Amino acid sequence: MRFSTRLFGLALILYASSAPTALADVLTKAFAETIYVPAYSRIFSFPDRSELLAATLTVHNIDPQTPLTVTKVDYHGEDGKLLKSILDAPLRLEPLGSASFLVPSNDTTGGVGANFLVEWSADQGALSPLTEAVMVTGPGTPGPSFTSRGRVISRTAAEE
Repeated sequence: MRFSTRLFGLALILYASSAPTALADVLTKAFAETIYVPAYSRIFSFPDRSELLAATLTVHNIDPQTPLTVTKVDYHGEDGKLLKSILDAPLRLEPLGSASFLVPSNDTTGGVGANFLVEWSADQGALSPLTEAVMVTGPGTPGPSFTSRGRVISRTAAEE
């Protein structure tokens, strides 16, 4: 038991020191946030050759007790301009629920530095949702696939 406790502690330290967000951010409850998620509609494999990618944004409500409402999902191009608002109406995510949004590989408007902005809110303090984009090449073609994780850029914190 003592060995497993030490191992867990070491794993937690390694995770906290290597994670892009602070451990405090993972455990902080909030009433609302805006999350920036990098996305890529194409990447370059050579200076004159690029691969088209589909980007699937998924918002996971990781709070096991509190529902949240996704109020905005916007897709921006590499120049920062809004390309489209993906969400037509607020979307309620039940505890441990998720929702996905697709930018297909034939939509090249975003460019290499495209991104999503996700806004959410809750009636009571909730854990920040896990927001990720998964980029893949078209069907039947072996090519790159990877993920990018969102970063909170604005937060209305809940008082503990």
